[in-house]
Amino acid sequence: MTIEDRKNLNSNIVQNLVLENRGKLSISGVLDVLSFDDQIVIVETELRIINCKG
Repeated sequence: MTIEDRKNLNSNIVQNLVLENRGKLSISGVLDVLSFDDQIVIVETELRIINCKG
C-alpha cells in the first residue's frame, strides 16, 4: 500500500491500541510487523506506521 493510498483511506476505520500493565500490547488493523526486538516494535497498520518504544 502506497502512502497515497493511505491518505485516501476512509476516515471511518477504527483502530484500537491497548497496553495492559506495560506487559501486553494489542493493536487492531495490523497489516505487517516491520521490525521488533526488546526495545522497539514497528508495525504497519491500515492507517499508518506505529513505532512503540520502551
